[in-house]
Amino acid sequence: MIGVTAAASAGIYLGRGYIAPGLAAPVMLGVLAGSLAGARMLVKIRVPVLRLVFVVVIAALGVEMIYSGATGRL
Repeated sequence: MIGVTAAASAGIYLGRGYIAPGLAAPVMLGVLAGSLAGARMLVKIRVPVLRLVFVVVIAALGVEMIYSGATGRL
């Protein structure tokens, strides 16, 4: 259901000129490729490895957010 409403909203935003197609198209392709690759890897990767990857990614994002906030780079 979320995908249907998001697609409808995206169409409206695109029609009004709020979305730059040249920027959105590569992002959309990257999200599609990443989600397909992630779904295929999910069935093959053991849970402890997946948890470790998740912890590393979340920690890196947290450090980056703290650094950005401390330096005033929002």
